[in-house]
Amino acid sequence: MLQATDRLAEAEPLVRRALTIDESAFGPNHPRVATDLNNLAQLLKATDRLTEAEPLTRRVLITFVHFSRAVGSSHPHLQAAVDNYAVLLQAMGRSHDEILATLREIAPELFRK
Repeated sequence: MLQATDRLAEAEPLVRRALTIDESAFGPNHPRVATDLNNLAQLLKATDRLTEAEPLTRRVLITFVHFSRAVGSSHPHLQAAVDNYAVLLQAMGRSHDEILATLREIAPELFRK
């Protein structure tokens, strides 16, 4: 609710606390932790802290890629993670080719035909 009402400074400690709790409960590579990471990264992006958001968004993508590989089918949030990471990299000034190269490095299977 704090994020939805643009009270991001108040929301950030709560989002970080949720991340800490879920990492302790589920481990660092769980999809639920990836969702928390995504929430924090989106908050950082909204406050123009793109450099801080980038490693979190990358970790979200990597988590969903690894999960998808482990179960043999795409996680329901995988495409959103790809899109969020691409949009963030674009906002950071990366070229289309640089973004594609980064995504191919993380998840080459997404680009095989």
